[in-house]
Amino acid sequence: MLKSLKGLVRLPGRTRLLIDVSGSMDAPLSAQSEMTRMEAACGLAILAREVCDEVEVFTFSNDVVKVPPRRGFALRDAIINSQPHGSTFLGKAVTEIDRKGDRLIVFTDEQSHDKVSDPKGRGYMVNVASYRHGVGHGAWTRVDGFSEAVIAWIAASEETMH
Repeated sequence: MLKSLKGLVRLPGRTRLLIDVSGSMDAPLSAQSEMTRMEAACGLAILAREVCDEVEVFTFSNDVVKVPPRRGFALRDAIINSQPHGSTFLGKAVTEIDRKGDRLIVFTDEQSHDKVSDPKGRGYMVNVASYRHGVGHGAWTRVDGFSEAVIAWIAASEETMH
């Protein structure tokens, strides 16, 4: 998998990945899928980690936890085991880790127990679930659905802004 990423567009600058590990992320992507929302989010995080110039990975549920620098399936394991899969405090997590000048990419099912503020830099809310009405509004760029093309789309959309 990692070898297949060689030709992908890079995301320059600093990126913070924020992965939802709340209880709702243990649900299947859809009625027809065996893959969970968390597995989809981990897959996208593994991909994003490889194409970002500088990257830090965090998870959120009840708390915010910085994940050690891992690659591939070791990163998936670190994400899943980072903390108990409880409530969803996305707003608190964004407030705690978001920095001006950074890119913040959130992989979530867009449920939250608290208000989510606008990102300080470029913010992407990637909804891996099939909900229509999520929490990423305002200055957030919203992306619905699970596809490896999400990362390439982010890179292409930023290129057109320059």
